[in-house]
Amino acid sequence: MALFQKSSRLIRSAAARKLDYSVCNSRASRHQLGASQLGSLSVLLSLGSRRRQSSYTRTDGAWPYQYLSVTASAAAAALALSLINPAVGIENDTAQLEAGGREPDEDDEEDHTVMNWSGTHSITLPASKYHEPETVEELEQLVKECHRTGVPLRPIGSALSPNAISFGKGGMVNLVNLDEIVNVNVREMTVTVQAGARVGQVIDALRAHGLTLPNLASIAEQQMGGFIQVGAHGTGAQIPPVDNFVTSLKMVTPAKGTIKLSPKDGETFQLAKVGLGCLGIVSEVTMKVVPAHRLVEHTFVLTRAEAKAQLNSLLNFHKHVRYMWIPYQDAVVVVTNDPEDEVSEDEIEEASTMDHEERFRPLTNLLAELTKDGNEPCTDDVIGMGFGELRDALLAVNPLDVDHIKRVNKAEAQFWRLSEGYQVKPSDQLLQFDCGGQQWVWEICFPTGRYSRNNGKDMEFMERLLREIETNNIAAPAPIEQRWTASSSSLMSPAYGPHAGLHSWVGIIMYLPLEGEKQRNEITEEFKEKYCRLLRKIGQDFNAASHWAKLEMPSNSSDDAVLKSSIRARYPVEKFNEARLLYDPKGILSNDHISMIFGPFS
Repeated sequence: MALFQKSSRLIRSAAARKLDYSVCNSRASRHQLGASQLGSLSVLLSLGSRRRQSSYTRTDGAWPYQYLSVTASAAAAALALSLINPAVGIENDTAQLEAGGREPDEDDEEDHTVMNWSGTHSITLPASKYHEPETVEELEQLVKECHRTGVPLRPIGSALSPNAISFGKGGMVNLVNLDEIVNVNVREMTVTVQAGARVGQVIDALRAHGLTLPNLASIAEQQMGGFIQVGAHGTGAQIPPVDNFVTSLKMVTPAKGTIKLSPKDGETFQLAKVGLGCLGIVSEVTMKVVPAHRLVEHTFVLTRAEAKAQLNSLLNFHKHVRYMWIPYQDAVVVVTNDPEDEVSEDEIEEASTMDHEERFRPLTNLLAELTKDGNEPCTDDVIGMGFGELRDALLAVNPLDVDHIKRVNKAEAQFWRLSEGYQVKPSDQLLQFDCGGQQWVWEICFPTGRYSRNNGKDMEFMERLLREIETNNIAAPAPIEQRWTASSSSLMSPAYGPHAGLHSWVGIIMYLPLEGEKQRNEITEEFKEKYCRLLRKIGQDFNAASHWAKLEMPSNSSDDAVLKSSIRARYPVEKFNEARLLYDPKGILSNDHISMIFGPFS
C-alpha cells in the first residue's frame, strides 16, 4: 500500500506538471497561475504601484524555466507560494496579503529565494542584494558602485546551471530585463543580442529572417550571456561549442567599465568568451548564425559492440550524433540528425513507428506490476504521462536498489526499441530534448583524436566506465549520454584544442524524487561519493575536464586536491587570474565556487 501511495503521488504530481504555462520573455509578460499548476516556476509578486518583488523559485525539472511573473489577487498569490514550497518562510509576506490587504511597510526587508533547474541547489538572500537592472546604464552604475564599495555581485542568468555556479550569497544580478534583439545582419550572418535574451527568444527572432543558431544545448531557456560563459555545447563532430561562434561581446567590468572584445583582442577575447562571469558581466553578444533548416532525426538501438564498430561511420556521415548508453543492458540508443535535403524521402518512409500505447507498454506494465497491491489502479493515472515522467515514477520506487534499477533500465531499453523511427522538424525543435526531472548530473569532456582520425579513446572510456559501474553495482539509471564536438578556440573551454580536434562529452545522472528528504540525501551521497568518484578516477586517465556548469565541489580534501591539480594542468589558470585581477581586482564577481577552483589572484 505504501509503495502504491508513493508512486501514485508521483504520478499525480507529474500530471499536474503537464499544464502549459507561458515563459516570460520580458518584464511585460504575464502568466495566470492556477492552483494546480505546480512545476518549475519563479513567482514574482509586484505589490502596489512601486517595484517591490518577493521571489520564490521551485523547480522539479519538468520544464526548463525563465522567470515567470504572476498577475493574481493577493490571496491567490499567497496560495500559489504556499503550494510551491510550504517550507519557504513566507509568513511575514503573506500574512498581509489578505483579499484587499494592505501593502507592506517600505522598510520591510524581504528575502529572495532561487532554486536551480536541477533542483539541487538553492540560495536565499535579502531582496536588496538581488538586482534586475532595466537598462544597460543601470547595470553599469550598479557594477561601478559595487566595485567602489567592494560588495559582491554575481551574474545569475537563468539559474539553469546544475552546480549553481552563478549563485552568490553576497549579491546577484539578473539581466532578464536586458533581452533585446539588437540587430540581425543577414549579409554578415550574425545576430547581436543583449545578454539577458533567452536562447529560445533569439531563435524565434531569427526565424523571421530565415536564420537560426548553429547549435543548441539540450534546452533553450538559458540567457545568452550564460549560454556562452559556461561553454554550452550540443553535438556534432564538426560543430564546436557555442562560444566558438561568438564574434564579439561587450562586458561591464568593475575596474575598466564597459569594454568590447573581438578576435583582434587576441588572448583576452579567447579568455573572456568562456569567462564564467569572472572578468565582467556580459551585456551584449554578437555571434554567427546559419540558414534555418529542418532536420531528419533517426532514433535506433544498437548493441554495445555495434555502437563501437559503427561510431566513426556515424560521426562522418551524420551532422549530429548522440549516444545514450543504458547500464546493465546491451543497448545503446543512437540519435542522428541531418538536414532534410540530405536524406531521401524513401529512406524516411521505410521507417515505421508504433502507436503510443504499445511503445510505452514496457514502462506502464512495470509500473502497474510495482503498484499492483494498491487500492486503486494506476492505469488511468499514467495516461498522458511522458517518457521522462514515467521513468521518474519507476525509479522513485527504489532508486538505490541495483536490481530495481536493472528492471527499469530493461524496460527503458524495450521502450526505445519500440520507438525506433524518424521525425522531421525545424532544427531547434529536435536539438533540444527531455532531460527528465530533478537530478544530479556530471559531464566531462576529453579529446579523442581528430575528426579525420578518431583515436578510439571515446569508446575505450565508455567500455571502462560501464565495466566499473556494473562490477561495483552502482545504481546507475539511464542514460549515460555521450556527445561529440569539434574544438573550441576559447582558452577556458573544456573542448579547447587544435582546429580539427574531436572531443567526446560523457554525462552521468541520478534522478531525485520530489518527496522524501531522507531518500534525496541518500541519492545525493551515492551520486557524489560513488558515481562521481568513479567518473573522476577514470577521467584522470583520459585528460578529462568537467563541464563548468556541472562541476560540483568535492566533499573531501583528497578529491579537492586532485580537482585543483587537474584544472591547473588543463587550463591557463595563471593567465585567467591575471585577467581577473585586471578587470575585477576586488573579486566582486567571484563566489565560493570560483574561489575554490581558481584560488586567490596572486
